[in-house]
Amino acid sequence: MAKTPEMILQLVRFSGGRSQLEGLNSSLWFQDLDDVIRNPYDYENQRLFIKEATWILNKIYSLYDKYQLKFHMDDISLKKCVWMLQIDALDTLRDCIFLIEQNKHRIVGKMFRDIVETLDFAYLIRKDTKKHLNKWFNGKEIKHAEYRNYVKKIKGVKKKKEADKLYHELSNFTHHTYYALKNSYSLGGDNMMVYDSHAPDMLVLPETISQYLWMISFLIKKFIKEMEDSKIFNDGEFITHGGE
Repeated sequence: MAKTPEMILQLVRFSGGRSQLEGLNSSLWFQDLDDVIRNPYDYENQRLFIKEATWILNKIYSLYDKYQLKFHMDDISLKKCVWMLQIDALDTLRDCIFLIEQNKHRIVGKMFRDIVETLDFAYLIRKDTKKHLNKWFNGKEIKHAEYRNYVKKIKGVKKKKEADKLYHELSNFTHHTYYALKNSYSLGGDNMMVYDSHAPDMLVLPETISQYLWMISFLIKKFIKEMEDSKIFNDGEFITHGGE
């Protein structure tokens, strides 16, 4: 049976808590968001997270990269579809890390929903292939609501509500709500707002960076779960610890 690369599973099988996070030292991998909000000034921990996340994402990309020149343009297989969607989400995650290091958080926030949608579409097409695969290859739009309704059908109302909540929260960034845009402002005297690009030496609020890093950790974990479940890799395609 196909399985996810051994080293990645060793590092990032998150379902059981910290005891299963072998090799990862940043607390951002297992902290609750409330903890991150209470302590946004742990800069060393944030730098460590970026280093570890970059390493993991690059290792995963090297696995997906093995499928270059493996699919014909006319191939309409499920495997090709899942690979294309997942590598797109993976590269967007890598872009998030690069941009957050440059304090380009506004762009990063808009990418969060894109990653979730892409992974959820891959899931939906895998699970309901007959209905959605040809539709996708024919350039037809799949609504995210179709994914959420499928979740309700298969996993129940509670899971559907969780998917609804995540999607609508991430839509704050896409639709430029006050909730999202205020992350780009600090407060001056009398609580008057100052845009964080007002001056070259202005710093992005630490609360903003820490929360965005937490979201990236959440999305990496979601990606790895989807990668594991999709089983598009063969037994011999492992990433081993090479002392990096």
